[in-house]
Amino acid sequence: MKKVQVLVIALFAMTLAFAQPEKGNLLLGGALNLDIGSSNAKVDGVKTNGPKTFNLGVTPRVGYFLSDKVLVGVNLGFMMTNSKDESTGTEVKSNGLAYGGGVFARYYITPAERFALFFEGGVGAMFGSSKVETAGTTVDGPNTMSLNAGVSPGISIYVSKRVALEANYGFIGYTMNNSKTETAGIETTSSQGSFGLNLNPSTLKFGVSILF
Repeated sequence: MKKVQVLVIALFAMTLAFAQPEKGNLLLGGALNLDIGSSNAKVDGVKTNGPKTFNLGVTPRVGYFLSDKVLVGVNLGFMMTNSKDESTGTEVKSNGLAYGGGVFARYYITPAERFALFFEGGVGAMFGSSKVETAGTTVDGPNTMSLNAGVSPGISIYVSKRVALEANYGFIGYTMNNSKTETAGIETTSSQGSFGLNLNPSTLKFGVSILF
């Protein structure tokens, strides 16, 4: 909720001139996904702290307007995840890094000045690794590969002739996750695929784009 409130305040605070994208424009931009969480529970009046998490994702992108309404481009992705859990009496820390990229296309609808809706379709892949530390002992977590292909809706608010604030939320499409773990010389692999609608808060991303 705080994310949405901050975005609304920023949008209404901007009063500069509006300019629609045009065929031949180059778009440079990026999106940020930040998720900080914690939890706790009470059992017979005794409070227990649950896991604390910190997740950060950054997605720079470049695109080209084939027309006033159609944009195609490429993006890169970087994600960092950290968590700490002391609920069992033993501190367990985990951290992971992932990187990747993909291609995307957007179709814009402009119902009012300064404001545009878009539908973004794309295909992307991410590759990751992780480590888990338990009571001072660190072991390698699984190596992962994820593939996403689908559509995400979003909005653009033009705060000047060249700058737009953007937000994406939700995803409908196909997701595949593969993982590989090696323990004591034994390799374990798993694969899972799914198709559907994802409205998890983690799909909410804020970004800034600049037109040239």
